[in-house]
Amino acid sequence: MTTEEVYTLEEVAKHLRVPVDVVEKEIASGRLQAMKFAGLCRIGEGDLNAFKNGAKTAQISAPANPSQPDSFLKLEAVPNFYHTWPDKKKEKFTDAREGVAQYAGTSYHVRVGFTTRNSAGKVRRRSLVLINRYPSVEFVSAGTADDNGLMASIIKDRSAKQLPVGADAPPEYADVRVGPYQDIVVGPGAPNGLAVICSPADIETMVRHALIRYRYRDERDHNKE
Repeated sequence: MTTEEVYTLEEVAKHLRVPVDVVEKEIASGRLQAMKFAGLCRIGEGDLNAFKNGAKTAQISAPANPSQPDSFLKLEAVPNFYHTWPDKKKEKFTDAREGVAQYAGTSYHVRVGFTTRNSAGKVRRRSLVLINRYPSVEFVSAGTADDNGLMASIIKDRSAKQLPVGADAPPEYADVRVGPYQDIVVGPGAPNGLAVICSPADIETMVRHALIRYRYRDERDHNKE
């Protein structure tokens, strides 16, 4: 008789390359089955495989109309949060949302927030998308007051090289609006590159861009091993 492997939350999180709280949320949602031993949560090998097989059927699909329901992304409003940058500067983000995204068969923890900061010679509204707590991308708008205007975020290829205007965007961006970054952000120091362009309300596109960049980073890390 074969005994099934049983894993801790930490082991499953490491295997799926996500934070432990993402695993806990998947268990709470019922998508990942778990069992209790002496008050401790454990996941059987069969249940883990069933969860992974189910996740692989999920397709990331950002709709043209961001008000439509989107199956790859589940976010909810959360309190404002602070992010500490490598230079130790702590920045506050408002209008925050947090949840889970399914992309390429993997669950990712997502957090999105907005702030204002001086960029290209002007105080502008910005958004930050964190994937598994890593600051994956930022979007920048034309200014602070133009809340309904467009925002832009630079596109980089798999080697983390910024794409110039006129270059072909990677295939993952096939149904995303792209264009010159400087069409949106005009001012000294604004990069002259190809960018994802969307409205501040189009959180799905922002997260999709962040997931693509995060996956590229993950690929580079694997290639170094």
